[in-house]
Amino acid sequence: MNKVKYILIIGLIVSISISAKAGIIYTPADSVIFNKYISQLSPEREKPIGEIIVKTAKFFIGKPYVAHTLEIEENENLIINFRELDCTTFVETCIALSKVVKSGDHTLMNYAHILTQIRYRRGVVDGYTSRLHYISDWKYENEQNGILTDITLDIGGETIIKPITFMSSHSNAYKNLKNNDIDIEKIKEIERIIDKRNNYAVIPEQAIYSAEKQINDGDIIAFATSINGLDYSHIGIAYHEGKVLKFIHASSTARKVVIQDGSLHQYCKANKSQVGISVFRVQN
Repeated sequence: MNKVKYILIIGLIVSISISAKAGIIYTPADSVIFNKYISQLSPEREKPIGEIIVKTAKFFIGKPYVAHTLEIEENENLIINFRELDCTTFVETCIALSKVVKSGDHTLMNYAHILTQIRYRRGVVDGYTSRLHYISDWKYENEQNGILTDITLDIGGETIIKPITFMSSHSNAYKNLKNNDIDIEKIKEIERIIDKRNNYAVIPEQAIYSAEKQINDGDIIAFATSINGLDYSHIGIAYHEGKVLKFIHASSTARKVVIQDGSLHQYCKANKSQVGISVFRVQN
């Protein structure tokens, strides 16, 4: 992160429902990018949300892929970073910015409020475990707050029973969990709650082609994985290029945001650990 950064103490901003212990962290460069985005996309307010999401995703094409951009502070804060993105922060950023455009309130504070609702359980920043680390948990919470709907079962998906244990069983791989027994126990409880919901629906890889006609531009595509204890390994944004269903994502392979070559189905088929997809539709 740039050495120069702004930190806003949320206790002084009553319009944003973030814990008073937390702050918003961003750089002057992020403000410049946000203002440029608003200048370009605010005229699109009356367009369908899916169309705005795709245009937002295209706005970030070429931005570098950087992992762990939310792990820069010892304490959990709301990180706004338009300069560097991983697959999850890219999708969150695109949804939140598109919601800002649709709302008519084109302020960075409104963006921070919406991003907090998307990224954190019940829209409250309250430590590392309040962040929605598992995509299935992220999906559930964002269905509850009316931001998106899981349409997977409606377009050919099937419910899969898969115990979720990855973070607690690989705690040493996470800086904020390593040697942190309290948070490890909190993560274990979150994993148990995810399992009890039994709402993990996946379109198998061989059925993706049949479902493509029901996937819209701007839908969120989560790639289910065969990795033990993990629900999804990647996430991106559906995009039709001509008649071919592709997706836009922050690619760890390309090291930047790209429109993936080839079709979505081809991508999934080529990745042996990916067993299918789930599809989430953002609500207007």
